[in-house]
Amino acid sequence: MLTISDASFGYPPAQDAPAGTPPTVIVQNVNRSVLAGQRIGILGANGQGKSTLVKTVAGALQATSGELITGKGLNIGYFSQQELDVLRPADNPLEHMIRLVRDTPAAVRPSGMDCREQGLRNFLGTFNFSGDMVKQSVGSMSGGEKARLVLCMIVWLRPNLLLLDEPTNHLDLATREALSVALNEFEGSVMLVSHDRALLRSVCDEFWLVSRGGLKDFDGDLDDYQVYLLEEAKRQRDVASSARKAA
Repeated sequence: MLTISDASFGYPPAQDAPAGTPPTVIVQNVNRSVLAGQRIGILGANGQGKSTLVKTVAGALQATSGELITGKGLNIGYFSQQELDVLRPADNPLEHMIRLVRDTPAAVRPSGMDCREQGLRNFLGTFNFSGDMVKQSVGSMSGGEKARLVLCMIVWLRPNLLLLDEPTNHLDLATREALSVALNEFEGSVMLVSHDRALLRSVCDEFWLVSRGGLKDFDGDLDDYQVYLLEEAKRQRDVASSARKAA
């Protein structure tokens, strides 16, 4: 589905940076493939580049070097906490779905989807937007309700690769469990960044570790990962302490 070849990920220089300023590279020398049906958990301490990796795969960032080659028919669904910002506070869920249909070219609309208003209402109902909620303004919704709406819009597009960056941050326990069930029923590929170890354990069958500027397989289980995080936090404290003493 996707091949990453000799790629480095990071951020371009700021617009007001002097000419010739290089990009900020966070993860480098990545050579990976994503195959149909893979369920990949992206692990790593905070600030190591998990979100940067997923953003680049999603196309929200450009690789600073190397290339990403997509397979024919790849359809990516990307969820991040920042995606909540694209919702229009004055509009309601039904208006969001109607606009999604209108903005999606007919040639790439999912086959079999009822694009009429009642069909969209029914689809919203599967994400617990029923009755008056379909006409409730997004600005008056909770963070969890907004996250459900974004997930609803992504699922409607029927992607075959889901990129999920902390999808449970605003979800209650029941919705987290429903998301876990839905992801296990999803037939495509998944790349998941999450602090929710129960979700990672339920959904993912392999793990990639973003650490110290690189990306590698993580061969342990999630209990081993917890030990790794504690050791990495201690290492970072020791590095910071040594830097302060040197100063």
